[in-house]
Amino acid sequence: MSVFRKRKKHPETGEWVYTSPYWHYDFILTIDGKRCRFHGSTGETTKARAKKFEDAEKRRVRDEGPNDHMTLGEACLRYHEEVTMGKPSEVDELNAMKHCCRLIGDDRRLTTLTSDDIAIAVRRRAGETKGKKQKILVSPTTVNRQIIEMMRKILRRAKRSWHVRLDLDTFAWTDLKLKEPKERVREFIGDEADRFWASLREDYAPFVWFLGSRGLRVNAAIGMTKDRLDEPRNRIQIWIKGEGYVWLPVTREQMRVIADEAAKAPGKAVWSYEMQRHPNRGKRRAISYSGFRRTMTTTLKTAEIMDFRIHDIRHDFASKLLRATRDLALVQKALRHADISSTIRYAHVLDEDVRDGLEALETASKPMIGHNSAKFQKR
Repeated sequence: MSVFRKRKKHPETGEWVYTSPYWHYDFILTIDGKRCRFHGSTGETTKARAKKFEDAEKRRVRDEGPNDHMTLGEACLRYHEEVTMGKPSEVDELNAMKHCCRLIGDDRRLTTLTSDDIAIAVRRRAGETKGKKQKILVSPTTVNRQIIEMMRKILRRAKRSWHVRLDLDTFAWTDLKLKEPKERVREFIGDEADRFWASLREDYAPFVWFLGSRGLRVNAAIGMTKDRLDEPRNRIQIWIKGEGYVWLPVTREQMRVIADEAAKAPGKAVWSYEMQRHPNRGKRRAISYSGFRRTMTTTLKTAEIMDFRIHDIRHDFASKLLRATRDLALVQKALRHADISSTIRYAHVLDEDVRDGLEALETASKPMIGHNSAKFQKR
């Protein structure tokens, strides 16, 4: 089809009338063995100029590829529609894409991006604080996830699925990453657990208890829905990062709590809380990550517990499970770690076994000739 002007029949007179003063183009070209359609407005009011615009557009498509005009903003919208929509990580990835567009520019074409653009965005994000009230700099881990990992995902999909002509080898992703502190394993110690439960709101207690007794990631637990519960078999279906929806076993007590909370919750949600403010006071609403984070912040502050994060509930579960079972493979399966190297971080809880073994060895072994431990003791 050559250039044309859009028109439609007038509802009263039945005559054909033009709906736009501009000419439009509509053509099909074969790109990399695939027939692709291109259409849109030329922005021209004469047929001759519109025809020249169409010819130029055809040359551009042949030379550059079908989607080389795609901007970062357009890529983020498409990535959200095709990949992240409906996933438990949707909110976090939308937030990451917002920062990428803000720091790099949502009108930047993907084909013009370089490693230097990513490096500048990383540096700018690393110099920002968590908020107006929190004057703490954004952590290197957060910067890497929001900028580097997000941009890597978008550009990889743009090349492989949307056929944007990108040279991904020019991006030095490893060099761009900020050095992250070694992840520490934190669990409740001393009377911290007692203080925590005494300070926690009662309507959030079942959800937190389930997190602490099953060790799921918070987003996965929040994303649980009533249609993915198998009460007779004591199992639940949740979204696991890197795996999709999978069935996981739970104990009878856990299933009972889940069923009780699902009966209270509105809609499809399993976990809910009771709103405290007028005029919705007393009504229940599904728990969200942001609401749970605020509740945890208040609880930890009231309980005077320092250096404890939401994800540490999962660490607390893993540490206690390993201490009770002495089985790293079982803990790996419970946490759904793809590689046991991720589970090894909890091996420190087995130091007690090593100590007991050494003491048993001292008791069972024959004393060394001439050995006298007293002379090594300080006097």
